[in-house]
Amino acid sequence: MRIVIASALLGLLTVSHICVAQSVFNGTWRPDPQRPNPAQKTDVFVLTDGTYNCESCTPPYEVKADGLDQSITGNPRYNTVSVRIVDNRTVMKMAKKDGKTVAESTLVISADGKTMTETQTISGVLPRPVEMASRSARVAAGPAGSHLVSGEWRLVEADLPNHEEDTTYKVSGNTLTMSDRAGRSFSAKLDGTEAPYSGDPRFTSVSVKLIDSRTIEESDKNQDKIVLITRWTVDPDGKTMHVRFDNTQGFVQEQTGHKIK
Repeated sequence: MRIVIASALLGLLTVSHICVAQSVFNGTWRPDPQRPNPAQKTDVFVLTDGTYNCESCTPPYEVKADGLDQSITGNPRYNTVSVRIVDNRTVMKMAKKDGKTVAESTLVISADGKTMTETQTISGVLPRPVEMASRSARVAAGPAGSHLVSGEWRLVEADLPNHEEDTTYKVSGNTLTMSDRAGRSFSAKLDGTEAPYSGDPRFTSVSVKLIDSRTIEESDKNQDKIVLITRWTVDPDGKTMHVRFDNTQGFVQEQTGHKIK
């Protein structure tokens, strides 16, 4: 399972001589539901004989499905996982870091066994817990006699139902101000000058650069290291924005969003 929560889901920029009222970026933007790119890997789970195996996790792990915290190693986000079987179509999971809950999720398989829906609460990434809902389609069945959650699954759609990533931008002179419903914010000049980033523990500073009148590039740093590069481009209609996220570690994702006000 994965979730991508970027520094801000939509962006804003304009050349300095364009007045604020004419900026195509000004306003509040909402990301469209996340859909997988062709290179995105599938999820593979096996739950059988009281043991849960997440083969697609990074790194993979295997724990008892007894509802108790089980130690795992190699994941920087959590070091224990608990898995509880609710019924023959429902499984609950909880991940903790040093005893503190960082993720809770409920997986429910449809009556026909072809669809999996997951509701998840993520803590510790943003200033407050964030809910996420996703839907996946079955690619392959699990082993004979295993729980229905077992098998290979491909993400169809994921979204934040409470819209924490609705993002508002405003240009004043040569300065871009960002704030979102998750509590993140910054105010930075459009010439690439570094500025403080607030509300996201992954980032300590940000810089934004003008590429052209409809495109900006945002670089988010943790201390002296760039950890996310985001490029925002607004369509000529002024209502649609295309976003490209690059985590500088080889993972690239593209997404679309729309202006809501």
